[in-house]
Amino acid sequence: MPADLHPAVTQMLSNFRYDHLPQHLQQVSKPFHDLAHQLAETLAGPEVTKALDDLWKSKNWAVLAASTAALEGEPPAPAVPEIGDVVFYRLTAGDAAHINPWRRDFYQSGSADSRTGFIGHIGNAVHEGDVFPAVVVRVHAESTVTCNLRVLLDGSDTWWATSRAEGDEPGRWTRKGGVR
Repeated sequence: MPADLHPAVTQMLSNFRYDHLPQHLQQVSKPFHDLAHQLAETLAGPEVTKALDDLWKSKNWAVLAASTAALEGEPPAPAVPEIGDVVFYRLTAGDAAHINPWRRDFYQSGSADSRTGFIGHIGNAVHEGDVFPAVVVRVHAESTVTCNLRVLLDGSDTWWATSRAEGDEPGRWTRKGGVR
């Protein structure tokens, strides 16, 4: 950060505090805070103060929109999921084609009857379009946010779905439960 920020820039940066807001509004306000500090650290001149003023107005409108949605019973989901969030993943035909043979092999090999303590792929058959809860294990913030997911199948095993984007189609995740 430049050693000598203009007092007007310093004052504007104080407007981007968000620790006093409820958690769901902090998630809306934080990206504006981060951008404001990035601008102040990398740019100089009176235009910076003007840019921060316009950014502050935009932040206020975004927080108001999120607050209004919360009052109407719809707390906004964060724009980017975090590690540990639970989402809902819709299987693709390719996913099902990998999962089902593992489960068949466990029974056909006799491992299911041997009771040796071997843990196999046990569970109901899966089909394209089936929806299962999934835990976000990694977030990739590229031009499109993608996530690696540990999909909790109906059985003893899980499916690792990598680099999946948000959406309602097979191969994508959504925050909405009960999708079909």
